[in-house]
Amino acid sequence: MVKRLLCLLFLLLVSLPAIRAQEDAALSHYFMATSYYNPAAAGNSEDLRMLALFNQQMSGFPNAQRTFFLTADMPLKLGKTNHGIGLAARLESIGLFQNTFVGVQYAYKQKLLGGVLSGGIQLGFVNKSFEADSIYIPQSDYHDREDEAFPEGTVSGMAFDINLGLFYTHKNFYAGIGYTHITAPEIQYDEMVYSSLGSLLNFMGGYNIKLNNPLFELKPSVFYMTDLINHHLDVTARVEYNKMFNGGISWKMNESIGILLGANIGRFSLGYSFGYPTTAINRVSSIGNHEIVLQYRLKLKKTKTGNTRHKSVRIL
Repeated sequence: MVKRLLCLLFLLLVSLPAIRAQEDAALSHYFMATSYYNPAAAGNSEDLRMLALFNQQMSGFPNAQRTFFLTADMPLKLGKTNHGIGLAARLESIGLFQNTFVGVQYAYKQKLLGGVLSGGIQLGFVNKSFEADSIYIPQSDYHDREDEAFPEGTVSGMAFDINLGLFYTHKNFYAGIGYTHITAPEIQYDEMVYSSLGSLLNFMGGYNIKLNNPLFELKPSVFYMTDLINHHLDVTARVEYNKMFNGGISWKMNESIGILLGANIGRFSLGYSFGYPTTAINRVSSIGNHEIVLQYRLKLKKTKTGNTRHKSVRIL
């Protein structure tokens, strides 16, 4: 089975020439939403994980990008083999476009070198709609309001989508490679208008560093995404206190710098990030980028009972 997972890695590499346009949102909490980019991360914990995230890009711009998505994943044991399954849904608005995605995830897991290597696939459908009736066309002799290139009303199209990934987890670190929209599906709105969903390659990794004070833990991580033309790099450093509170900074190459705050309360995890643009965009978007995430872990394995139970001292 390890050979099959390595074959999956080979498939990712030989498919690189097909990569072209960027599509996926660059989330600040990528370390919590790993399955958003990599289906092999589904079922990496012993719990049923449910996550909701809202991302607002370039606040202050009209019709700026907004992304909301939900994920849920859990481990699955069949005989002596370990697996992971998950669901993912994304709603997104960018200008006059509305994007909706729903997909199912499966991951096979194999112990390797003291950790777990996972190979995963995601199958889903993406729907794109375009509000053509909201296009602004000036009234003048130089603008044709009846141009056939512009569709009438709101048009939409749907396409089948496939993601692949490999993910390795160890006691103190993780690393993954994901390949999204591998077929670069084409979405047909009408006879004259269509668009394609660009493929993307991403890498992510993180490490937990124990400090001299056992109450503190340093958690650096990195995320890289590319279509071999455009590049996105996010470097994050967080400090966690007593497994409860965390905070840190992030740097997105040629985009922004930001802060992250979070807390673990029982089986809930809450996070917030703010990014301040480091480009000329900050002249009109000083409010920056915002992101809120909430995760809940439902315990699946019950505490063992039986021989470990103790009798009351009253009946000894």
